[in-house]
Amino acid sequence: MSTIGKLFGRSPFGLLQRHMEQVAKCVAKMGESLVAMEEGNWEKVDSLAVEVSTLEHQADQIKDDIRTHLPHRIFMPVDRNRVLEVLAIQDNLADIAEDVCVLLTYKQLAIPPRIVETFQKFRDLNIEAFLLVECIIRQLDELIEAGFGGPEAEKVRNMVHDVAYAEHQADVVQHELLKALYSSEDEFSYGAFHLWMRLITELASLSNQSENLANRIQSTLDLK
Repeated sequence: MSTIGKLFGRSPFGLLQRHMEQVAKCVAKMGESLVAMEEGNWEKVDSLAVEVSTLEHQADQIKDDIRTHLPHRIFMPVDRNRVLEVLAIQDNLADIAEDVCVLLTYKQLAIPPRIVETFQKFRDLNIEAFLLVECIIRQLDELIEAGFGGPEAEKVRNMVHDVAYAEHQADVVQHELLKALYSSEDEFSYGAFHLWMRLITELASLSNQSENLANRIQSTLDLK
C-alpha cells in the first residue's frame, strides 16, 4: 500500500470501485433482462426487474455511505469534488440499468425479425462501453500508486478512447435501428412504438454516460 493509503486506510478510489462493483451487477442483470425480452421470457423479465431494483437500492446505500463518510479534506491527488462527480455518474449508470428493466415490464414487446440483429448489436455496444469504463475504474488504484503518470496513465488514456469509440459505434447502430422502426411504424400500436423509442433512448444513455465517466477520468489525468 502507498504511504497515502497507509495514512488514510480507505482510499476514495477503493470506495468508488466498491460502488462500481454494485453498478456492474445492475448492468449485468439488465443485459440478462434484454436477452429474456428477445426470447419472449416475460416471467424472467419481471423477476429480473425486481432483482435490479434491489441491486440499485444497494448501490444507492453504498453511494450514500461514501458521501457521508468521505472527508471534506483529503490529502490525495484528486480532490473530494472530483470523487463525488465520478460517484454521481456511476450512480446514473445504475439508474439507467434499472430504468431499462422497468420499461421492459410495461408491455410485452415483440421484436420484428428484421431488426433483431441490429437491436442485439446496439445492446452489445452499449454494454461494451460500460464494461470498458468499468475496467478504467478498476485501474484507479494502480494510477494512484504510479502518481497518475507513466504506463498506467497511458493505458487508461487508451481505454478512454476505446469507450468513446464504442459509444460512437452505438450511435451509428442506433441511427440504423431508428430508421428501421420509423419505416415500419404503421405495424406497431402507438403504445408499442412509443415504448420502443423510450427503450432505445434509455439504453443509448448507458454508453453516453459511460463516455462521460471515461472523460471525467481523462480530465483528471490531464490535470496531473
